[in-house]
Amino acid sequence: MDWIVCLSIAGAEDPRVKSRYGYYNGKAVQQSIYQQSPVPSVTVRSTQWFDFVPATMGMVSRGPVALAPTMLIAPALREEVADFVADAAASPDSPPSPASVGEARHEIRAVRGPEADTIANFARRILAAGGDLGGQRPATVKEAPYLGRGIANGGLIPQDAFVTATRFEDWLG
Repeated sequence: MDWIVCLSIAGAEDPRVKSRYGYYNGKAVQQSIYQQSPVPSVTVRSTQWFDFVPATMGMVSRGPVALAPTMLIAPALREEVADFVADAAASPDSPPSPASVGEARHEIRAVRGPEADTIANFARRILAAGGDLGGQRPATVKEAPYLGRGIANGGLIPQDAFVTATRFEDWLG
């Protein structure tokens, strides 16, 4: 039997998150399409990856200042997320078996990193360790809630999720 494994973003389906950011709205639509498909599916909702922090912060840095979105995240090591997705594709309980003839079953799994904090604080930790933010080293990192309250208040962190093992400090080292 064939099935679909869809990698998506944790929280993208939350109206408080997707209403202010078109990319998350698109991911929510993608999830919905797969979950309504006649083909069984597993949707993996992942938090951002560690690499997301310097890449995003590099885009919001100008000279000595970075203006980060107020964004509570629980980033994970991308390789651990990839392993989680591979397990979803290959595990014995995937694909979900149809509940009855002609009815596809759809499963949702979530994965997140072990620490929750703001993207600004993760960026400050990168800078303190001597790293850079997308090739830049701003002296000041400030925050503004320009992506909305849903993202600022943890809407991107799933409550019931597999927690990866690698801590941010280990990734920095």
